[in-house]
Amino acid sequence: MKNLILNLFALLAMATAMAQDDTSDMPSGESHKNILFIAVDDLKPILSNYGADYMHTPNFDRLAKMGVSFTNAHVQYAVCGPSRASVMTGTFPDRTKVWDLHTDFRESAPDLISMPEYMITQGYETTGVGKIYHKGSSSPGHDGKSWSIPHAQPNNYDPKYGEPAFEYYQNPVTKQKMEALVAEAGKKGIKQNGKVRNYVFEHLKPSTESADVSDEAYQDGIYTQEAIKKLDKLRKGEKPWFLAVGFQKPHLPFIAPKKYWDLYKREEVPLAQFQELAKGTPKYAYHSFGELRAFSDIDNSLRIGDKIPEAKQRELVHGYMAATSYIDAQLGKLLDALEERGILDSTIIVLWGDHGYHLGDHTEWNKHSNFEQATHIPFMFAGPGVPKDEYIADPVDLVDLFPTLFDLAGIRQNPQEEGKSLVPLFDDDPSTNLDMDYAFHQYARGSRMGYGIRTDRYRLTAWFDNNYRSTQPFDEDNLLDIELYDYEKDPLETRNWAKDKAYDTIKEALYKKLKAHLIAVSKNTVQ
Repeated sequence: MKNLILNLFALLAMATAMAQDDTSDMPSGESHKNILFIAVDDLKPILSNYGADYMHTPNFDRLAKMGVSFTNAHVQYAVCGPSRASVMTGTFPDRTKVWDLHTDFRESAPDLISMPEYMITQGYETTGVGKIYHKGSSSPGHDGKSWSIPHAQPNNYDPKYGEPAFEYYQNPVTKQKMEALVAEAGKKGIKQNGKVRNYVFEHLKPSTESADVSDEAYQDGIYTQEAIKKLDKLRKGEKPWFLAVGFQKPHLPFIAPKKYWDLYKREEVPLAQFQELAKGTPKYAYHSFGELRAFSDIDNSLRIGDKIPEAKQRELVHGYMAATSYIDAQLGKLLDALEERGILDSTIIVLWGDHGYHLGDHTEWNKHSNFEQATHIPFMFAGPGVPKDEYIADPVDLVDLFPTLFDLAGIRQNPQEEGKSLVPLFDDDPSTNLDMDYAFHQYARGSRMGYGIRTDRYRLTAWFDNNYRSTQPFDEDNLLDIELYDYEKDPLETRNWAKDKAYDTIKEALYKKLKAHLIAVSKNTVQ
C-alpha cells in the first residue's frame, strides 16, 4: 500500500515547501499528462453503462468504452461539503473536520493543502469552472489557493432567454410570478438579497422544471462553454494542465431543457422497489428529506417513513433522469472538444459523483445517509495508462482519486493522501488486489456518528455517540448500535442482519476492520 505514515513534523515541512513553491527537486513537467477532472453533483450510478438500460446516457457509455468504470465506488460522506473537502484533499472527513455544508477545511484543518494546490508545485497550471468545492464551505475564489488560473463561475446565459430566476428557473410563468413576489417583498420592506430570496421561495419554489430552452439557458450549459474556452487557453501554455469542471445537475431542483424530459415517458419511469423502513434498523439511520421538503410543491409535513404520492414520485424521478441526460450531453460536448483538438486519447479523464441519491427507497429522498443509494457513485477513468472498456468491482473510496491520477499522470505522490492508487487494479489479473478490501464512509445524526465499511458483499455501519467534533481519539465505549446488510441475499437493504446469530462471525470480522480503520484515522495513519 502506498500510504505513508504521517507525523506532524513531516506535514509541517510539506506545508512550508508548498508555500515556498520549491520545485528544485520535482520531475520535469514534460512527462506529466494533462487532466480533465469532472465532478457531477448528486450523481448516482443509474447510467446506461452501469446497467440502467432505461437511461439515455450515450456519452457516459462513450467514456466507459474509453476506460475503466468502478462499480463499487463510495464517497466518504454523503453530502456535498464534506465529500468534496475529502476528495479535494485526499483525506477522510475526520481529518478535514468538515462534517457540514458550512465549514471550510482551510479553517478546520489548516495543515492540509488541496490536491490542485499541490499540483501547482509539481509544475501544473490548474483552473476550474462551476461547482468543485461546495460553494458555502470554500475560501474566496472557490478556494483560490487551488488555482494558478482563477476559477470561473460564468453567468453569460443564452441571451434569447436571459438570466434564470434565482439561478434556477427559465419557465416564463415562473419567472413572472417570482418577479411579482420580489416586488411584494420590497413593499414589505424586505430588501436584503438573501431575505428576498427566502421570501420568494417560501411562496414559490418548484422542485422540477421542463422549459423549451437551450442548454445554455441553464448553468451547466454555460459551464461547458466556459470550460472549452479555458481548454483552448491552457493548450497555448507550456505547462501540463489540470482543468476541473463541476456540473450542478442532477441536484435539486430537477431542471433541464424540455428535450431531455422528452427522452422518457412519465408512465414508464421506474420507482423504488422497496419503500419501507428496513427491519431492525435504528430510526436515526434515516432522515426526513428536508432538502426536498423545502420546495413549495412538496408536503412539508412528511416525515421519516412517510411516502410521497406516486404521481409526485414519478415527476421527481422523471426530473432526475432528464437532468442526468442533460449532464450526459455536456459530457459529450467536452469529449467532442478534446477530440476536435486531437487530444482526446492523450488526456487523462476522471469523472465522479460527489455522492449518490435516494429516489424513494426506504421512503428516503436526497442523500444524507449511510445507505447504499447515498454512498454509491459512478467513478470513471480514461486516457493514457487506462485499459479500455473495463469494469472493476473492487470496493474503492473517492479519496483514492488523486493517488490514482498522480500515478497515471507521473506526478509524485503527496504524503498527505490517505487514499491509495487504483492503478494496480487496471491489469487483467483477477488475483490483483489492494491492501484495503473495503470502502469507508460516515454520516452524522446529531451528536451521533455512523461509521461504515462496504465490502464486496456486506456493509457494516457502527453508530457512536462520540462527540465527533472534538479531538478525542476513537473510543468504542461510545458504541450505540450496529447495522449489517448482505447485498447478495438482500440487495434492497430490507433488513438489518446485525442481531441475527448466523451473521455473528461476519459482524465481528467487519467490526474489527472498522475499528482498526477508525484508530488509524484518529492517528492520521491509515494502515
